Amino acid sequence: MSSVTFTERTEGASTSTAGKDYLIYINTAATEAAPTWTLLGGQRSGDLTRQADEIDASHKTSGGWKSTLPGLRSWSIDLETVYLAGDTGAKFLEAAFLAGKQIHIKFEYPDKSYVTGWASITECSLSTPYDDVATLKGTLNGDGALSDVQKAS
Repeated sequence: MSSVTFTERTEGASTSTAGKDYLIYINTAATEAAPTWTLLGGQRSGDLTRQADEIDASHKTSGGWKSTLPGLRSWSIDLETVYLAGDTGAKFLEAAFLAGKQIHIKFEYPDKSYVTGWASITECSLSTPYDDVATLKGTLNGDGALSDVQKAS
């Protein structure tokens, strides 16, 4: 089969990204210094939430308008995966939950840049409907800050 060259779109090109291109990895190595990033298989969603507490800074002379300041920040990931038999990432996630251990995660963007952080697994549920695939759902609550965005090496 001959090589085909496709025209590159330049004007009005979409800068949207597909959610399927964001991936969650778990460090399955013994140390943070030399991570072994294991893909959490079967991912359907991995919603990264970053938020701050609201500090009320309203006062009598604010003209009747509420005023707020950002307080303590936090992050979390709500995830859902198709439960794949033998998936190393899912097995590690479940084992960490059962042992009460935190995990070191990597959240990867479509361009392969990523952020890392430590999280507590505060939900780890297995859904097994009779008319659909089994899924693993979970919540990872951050312990401390996420790293700055790092470029793929």
